[in-house]
Amino acid sequence: MDEPHDVLSIASRWLSEGRRICMATVIRREGSAPREVGAKMVMSSDGKTAGSIGGGGAEKEILDRMGEALRSNKPVVVDFDLSGDAKDLDAMCGGNISVFIEPMGVARRLYIIGAGHIGVALARLTREIGFAVTLVDDREEYLAESGLDDTVEQTCAAPGDYSSLGIDESSFVVVCTRGHKLDKDWLGGLVRLGPRYLGMLGSKRKAQSIFEALEEEGVAREVLGRVRTPVGLDIGALTPMEIAVSIAAELISVRRKPEADGEDT
Repeated sequence: MDEPHDVLSIASRWLSEGRRICMATVIRREGSAPREVGAKMVMSSDGKTAGSIGGGGAEKEILDRMGEALRSNKPVVVDFDLSGDAKDLDAMCGGNISVFIEPMGVARRLYIIGAGHIGVALARLTREIGFAVTLVDDREEYLAESGLDDTVEQTCAAPGDYSSLGIDESSFVVVCTRGHKLDKDWLGGLVRLGPRYLGMLGSKRKAQSIFEALEEEGVAREVLGRVRTPVGLDIGALTPMEIAVSIAAELISVRRKPEADGEDT
């Protein structure tokens, strides 16, 4: 099952099943190394693997890098010294290799509006389950202090900037700002963009109040009826991370359902 065409066949099947994958290919070999140029290994977004680039510490490191690439959705070339000098790899083949790591498939873009405790917790969690995450807030200092790495895109924007974020009909959006008025201002613009998923944090009473205000501004009731609120599955969540888990579970349930034009990823 290590032949490149076998790995490609498995990769193609996983993509057709709606999974995201990451492909690792040996693109350079100098001296003695376990696998030849062209050797491939693939990892799916749910952790399955096929193929090999040689085993050992280098392969473990590549699997870690493949997971990072799936989260960041960015390709990378990684060089490995197999001479024995790189002790953390525990490899003494005598040569070195370069491996091209490439994520493939569609990463659904999730926009989290609000960089408070729940927004940051949700960003951390959803990047691990295959979403390409953009965290949005109008306070630069909150984004700077989020503690998130560059696998999460962070954008400083206010409600009037919603049209510049790139949100479209395939996007997922969760509104969880610091106040009712800000939620209303964001929601009023976002509903007009028609994202695949649009949810708002808060109680039914809060939602009713915001919906009534938006209806007075001319937003149709049927459009507001597409907003999921209270956002998330009802699991009795209390802490920010528990609430994030409940929202993530609902995002998965929507992502896995067929779209009008075919299967979702």
